[in-house]
Amino acid sequence: MAQDRRALILVTAMAAIFFAAFVPRFVARLDPLTGDEPFYVMTAISIVRDRDLDESNNYAQRDFDEFYPADPLPSDWQGWGGFPRTLPPHPAQSVLPGLHTKHGLGLSFLIAVPYAFAGRIGAMAVIIIAAALLTGQMYLLAREAGSGIRLAGAIALALAVSLPIAPYALLIFPEIPAALILVYAVRRLSRDENRVWQWLLTGVAVGFLPWLHQRFAPTAAVLGIVLFWRWWRSRKLAAGIACLLVGIGAATLIYYNWWLYHSPVQNVADHAGFSSATGTVNGLFGLLLDAQWGLIINAPIYIVAIAGLPRWLKIDRNRGLLAIAAITPYLLEVGAYRVWWGEWGPAARYLVPVAPLAAATLGAVLATSGWSVRAIVGGTWLIGALLTLVGFADPQRFYHQPDGANNLVTRVGEIVGLDVAGHLVSFQPYAISPVLDRVMAGLILLLAFWITTAIIYIPPKIGQPSDPAHDAATLES
Repeated sequence: MAQDRRALILVTAMAAIFFAAFVPRFVARLDPLTGDEPFYVMTAISIVRDRDLDESNNYAQRDFDEFYPADPLPSDWQGWGGFPRTLPPHPAQSVLPGLHTKHGLGLSFLIAVPYAFAGRIGAMAVIIIAAALLTGQMYLLAREAGSGIRLAGAIALALAVSLPIAPYALLIFPEIPAALILVYAVRRLSRDENRVWQWLLTGVAVGFLPWLHQRFAPTAAVLGIVLFWRWWRSRKLAAGIACLLVGIGAATLIYYNWWLYHSPVQNVADHAGFSSATGTVNGLFGLLLDAQWGLIINAPIYIVAIAGLPRWLKIDRNRGLLAIAAITPYLLEVGAYRVWWGEWGPAARYLVPVAPLAAATLGAVLATSGWSVRAIVGGTWLIGALLTLVGFADPQRFYHQPDGANNLVTRVGEIVGLDVAGHLVSFQPYAISPVLDRVMAGLILLLAFWITTAIIYIPPKIGQPSDPAHDAATLES
């Protein structure tokens, strides 16, 4: 136990140091804040300074100028070119007068005080801390799936410092806090025994999850139902209070929606809406295969992670089934979303909250596999790590215009002298590839899964632990 705790602290600290080291580069190149980031900050400013949610005065008095570069631009400025000097708001389609954000309030509340004291760096620090804690949770997931201490640490750090998690650890988006909540809740709710503070923290986390973004509401509902079932079986006071905390989170969100929209749910007009069944299928495959934003294109190690799901279920069935139940409605929801790629941001934005669960499947696979599987895992990770490195060298490369051209892959192609990016398939509508190309890409993906699965489940001849499930069962964290 002591060795595990030391390893947990070390892994968490290493992740925090890694992310903190790139703060100056991200601040310099991604100036001013762009995408959805400035809108979370504007809401935080309104919360702290005005103690309200009406941002009309904040835009009127140009509070956004404080996170914009000087005018004229300094001679050493390295940020975005051609940005608008007046930030256009993202207003909710509300029944109230004034200007209220269409984005979730949860992240703005998290960063409000740190931003008030330290500006953008303070807000980034909140996300970095969440990313470091998430890395620790991935370590524990891998341990509980049967990995040894060193292997679990390597898995957690490898996933944390590569796409899609790494860039979002330095951006003011709700994805990293949501991932932390999801992983922690899955770990705690799959245990029969928790300490009082663990039950209470789980209740707070699940109740807060949809406040980060209302697309997390279905996942929070699944986790809340499981929490209620745990309480019903155990009748423990702490579990009951945790259920109450989830209920408070849900009730206050419904009240907020009614106050803002006169509806218990968010106004669909706030966002792009949902696709047809055909569009949903396209979106689900696009989440994995799109030339610019696809998870597998930018981080092929997730082929192995997905193929390893049966191994995780064999070793840690309850936790694996809970994870599947929690993320399935979320994946269907974001696949059906008309802008499933997340628009202006790094790859696989909407898959960042579920990507850390790969620590469990990879932990289960690597704990019971020989060197052939480890070579595949290492090789696929290196591809994603190279693309991540290209992005960290110039964070603007993480962002793509919707033209089908992947900046990261293009840059690697320039280095090695190969036009790889030109052969990728686009699933997003602004540069969509022909149907036949998308079907072929899907078939190639299925073939890759079949080959990977066949290799994983060939019985290893050497180096197989006798019973990783036993090791997982004895781990207490």
